[in-house]
Parts: sequence; C-alpha cells; structure tokens
Amino acid sequence: MRVIFILLSFFLTVSVVFSSEESGFVGLLTAQPGVSWVENGKVQNGLVKRGGEATFVVEGDSLVGKRGAGINTFLCTEKQYSNFILKFEVKYDVECNSGVQFRSEVHSHNGNEILSGYQCEIVPEKDTGNVYDEHRRNRYLIPQTPEIQTKIDQLFKKSDWNEIVIQCVGPSIKTWLNGVKVTDFSDLESNEGIFGFQVHSGEQGQVRWRNIRIKELPETPWILLYADKKFGALEPKPVGKWEIQDDGSLKGTTEEGQPKDGMLLSNDSYKNFAAKVSFKMITGNSGLYFRATEVDKPYWLKGFQCEIAVGGDTAGLWEVEGRGWVAKNVEQAKKLYKTAEWNTVGTVAVGDHLTTFLNGWTIIDLIDPKCAKEGKTGLQLHGGGNQGCLFRDYYIMPLDDKAVELILK
Repeated sequence: MRVIFILLSFFLTVSVVFSSEESGFVGLLTAQPGVSWVENGKVQNGLVKRGGEATFVVEGDSLVGKRGAGINTFLCTEKQYSNFILKFEVKYDVECNSGVQFRSEVHSHNGNEILSGYQCEIVPEKDTGNVYDEHRRNRYLIPQTPEIQTKIDQLFKKSDWNEIVIQCVGPSIKTWLNGVKVTDFSDLESNEGIFGFQVHSGEQGQVRWRNIRIKELPETPWILLYADKKFGALEPKPVGKWEIQDDGSLKGTTEEGQPKDGMLLSNDSYKNFAAKVSFKMITGNSGLYFRATEVDKPYWLKGFQCEIAVGGDTAGLWEVEGRGWVAKNVEQAKKLYKTAEWNTVGTVAVGDHLTTFLNGWTIIDLIDPKCAKEGKTGLQLHGGGNQGCLFRDYYIMPLDDKAVELILK
C-alpha cells in the first residue's frame, strides 16, 4: 500500500510540474482539419498567407506547408506580439529550408509581400534554432561557428518531430532545440511584430508543424526620453546649450574652454534596462551614461558611459571615477561608424551582464561583477573644449524583476 501511495505521489508531482510549466499557454493554430490557405491576403482563423505561391493546409493535428512557385511564402498572424514564449514541434515530409518569423513586419518589395525581422531557422542540419535577420540585416545574429553547427546537427532529428522554443523578453532572445538552448543574446532592432510560418522558395519541400502554442508575457515598452521635439523626464544641467532643430533633432553644444561637461540627465534611476540613442557628431565627443550617480564635480556623474565619439572608441565602455576603459572593440567600431551621418548606439544592462551596440551590431558583451547596479541615464557633452553633437530617438526600456528572472533563466 505504501508503494502505491509513493507511486501515486510521484505521478501527481510530475503532473503538477508539467501543468505549471504549461500554464498560460494557448493554441496559436485553431483551424480545423481541411482548412487551407491558398489565396494571398485572405484571412482565415486569424492567419493570412503572404509572399509566394506555397500553400498551407491543416491535416489532422498538423499545419502543413507545401512549396509552390515564386518567392518565400509565409502563413502569418494578424496579431502582433511583443514578449512571449512560443513552443511548437516541426518535421519535414520533404527536406527544404523553412523557419518561423517573429517580431516581424510586412513590406512590399518589387510588387510582392515580404517579411522582415527575426527568423528562427528550420533546416535539416546545422542551423535549426539559430536566428537570422530576414530582409533587414540579412545575417545570422549568432555567428555560424563550427561548434554551434555541430551542436545543432547532433540535436536535430531528421525523420522525427523536433521541439523548438522561442522566448522574447525585452531585448533578450533565446531559442531551444529539443530541450537544449541554442541561442541566448540581446538585440534592439524590434520589440514586437507578427509571426510567420515560412516555406522557402525552391523546387521542392514540405514541412509540418504541430502543438503550436504561445504564452504572452507582460510588455516592456520603450519609454521616450527625447524624440521629435518631445522631451521625456530629462533635466539639462546648467552647462551646455540644447537646441531643437527644424528636423526635430536635438543639438547640444558647449563653449570652447568650458571645463564642465554639458549634461541632459534623467530624473529617474534604473537598475536593469535597455537604452538607445541616435547621434551625429559635430565636434568633440559625447556619451550615453547609464547606472550613473550625481557628484559635485565638473563631469556631474560617475559611472558607466557608452562612448559616443568618432570611430573606434564608439560604443566602448568607460567608467568615470572608476577603472577608465573597461572594454572597447576598436576595429569593429571603426568598420561600423558612419562619418558625418546618423549612427545609433545602445546598451543593455541586466545584473552583471553588459552589452553595447553600434548600428545594429554587438560591440561589447561582457560579464562585469564590479559594475554599478543602479543609476541614472543621460547624454553628455565632454568638457574642456568646443563640443557639439546632434541627438534623436533617445529611449529607455526598464526591465522589472520578473522580466530579469526570465532573461537570466
């Protein structure tokens, strides 16, 4: 009797754990067997076919995509999703290239509808679970190293179902293939968009998905600090001049010989977040401060600065009243920096993990246990000389404890 009780307790525990893991998930595909999507632009069961002439049909418990003429074809959601966990199983009837778009947009290109945005790749070997940036940056966001491709090849089951999980929380993107994490990175290009189940163009191919389910997570919206003549919660320090230009950008200047920094500072402090700003250098250098503390010094703040400069120092990490240069990537920054044009820098800070970006590429990605864990953000004009810079699209995305817990999972 005691053995029966122990076994019963075990199965109840397993059931509870499974239910807990699946709580909050709903089916993304609700169509009944026999429903098909042949005509582009026709919405059925919340899904619409876009792109080429591949077809989609519900067979039993599966969504089946069959190759057709023309360009890549996608079966897309109408609804947009921001933060989520998406789970599904996939296998090939006839091998081909496929994938699932997420946080994506529909565009017109040469008279055809295309999708741009993140794609979780699904191919018979090497790349399944990796993330490609479709019709935008047109590259894998995690390099296709031999080690990653060997790992994926060992995980992928060519003649059976494979489970894929995609998790997006703010800037954090993660994927799993058959229970093993494949990608884990931060990116700032898009924070919401549609899903699209892809059948790639080509001569042949048939792919099927089943158990497509999603759990929506609380949104982590971008908060305006400055964009298009609108200020958020920012305070200019009494040194430096800030002028709104005709195009809506913000021009910051300091006089030659002024020893103090010019500063446009947030009223609020932030622990974990993503931040980004676009800039065009006029002269001198600048910075995007974060996790910074006010001090009665000519530079106003101590803490981290994502460098804004000309060339190789851009998006490097400098610690004011601390270690100086903590990290920089001179060669990469030189390649990416656009002289006399608009550039965009950004940073993600989650606990000890710090990441910086320049024009859509990662510059610094490090774990820094010594880093400050909270502080203000701000735009700096360096003191000691004639300084000038244009700014626009200055945003921050705070991440609460629940978001951080998922990101660090």
